Amino acid sequence: MVSGKKSADPNDPQEIQLTENSCFQFRCHPGVGCFTTCCRDVNIFLTPYDILRLKKRLGVSSGEFLERYTLSLIPSTSGIPVVLLKMQEDRNKACPFVGPEGCSVYEDRPWSCRMYPLDQGDGEGKYRFVTQPSICLGMKEEREWTVGEYIRNQGLDSYNEMGNLLSKITSDPRLSMEKIQNPKVQDMCRMALYDLDRFRRFVLESRFLQIFYVEKEVVAKIAKDDLELMKLALRWLEFGLISGESLKIREDIIKGKKEEMNQRKGQTR
Repeated sequence: MVSGKKSADPNDPQEIQLTENSCFQFRCHPGVGCFTTCCRDVNIFLTPYDILRLKKRLGVSSGEFLERYTLSLIPSTSGIPVVLLKMQEDRNKACPFVGPEGCSVYEDRPWSCRMYPLDQGDGEGKYRFVTQPSICLGMKEEREWTVGEYIRNQGLDSYNEMGNLLSKITSDPRLSMEKIQNPKVQDMCRMALYDLDRFRRFVLESRFLQIFYVEKEVVAKIAKDDLELMKLALRWLEFGLISGESLKIREDIIKGKKEEMNQRKGQTR
């Protein structure tokens, strides 16, 4: 099933470290005996970009999508909320978007569904299997890929681009050293990451654009362009959680704050 120096162990696929040049066999289609079985009773963590694509596909607001289709958790490490896809409350606990014919949102399916049967491995550029041929019969099909070919075929480039922007924030060691515990800050993180429609209102209806310098071309796009809005949201989170380099406060705001501080100093003398 896998070509390389280390032979595949179908009983322990996670021990096989793959690179983009590693080869494997896989093809999923309705004729496979286990078709859609992998879409049942599984934890699917949704990325911000997953939700952007899915809520547009379904024609609902981000707030409605979160309420109807997700569960929110607060990890004990960083304190930054994560979102899981809520399975149906039936015997199979199936994905809400999967039926007898397969995935109804296939073109906008989440990152983890696109990666299957692969996942990221230990270290940059490393991958691993998340299942085995005895469970996923698609891994016994004759279609052969390199990992790199499969990633490109599954349309993962845009997902990985946005994932890398998010990872720049979530992987920063400062977050693990000082967990976010303030519920208001956690709610602001959830808004910026997952509730884009709410974040858009926050940007356009508050003093956000009066406080922060945002490029004119970005301001012109964010009213309708969800991708540009998400990039701004990630810049804002990076500014607030890690450093002040991703956004700049307007000079007149800084000047006003300095004058206010000087006045307070004069009053205390």
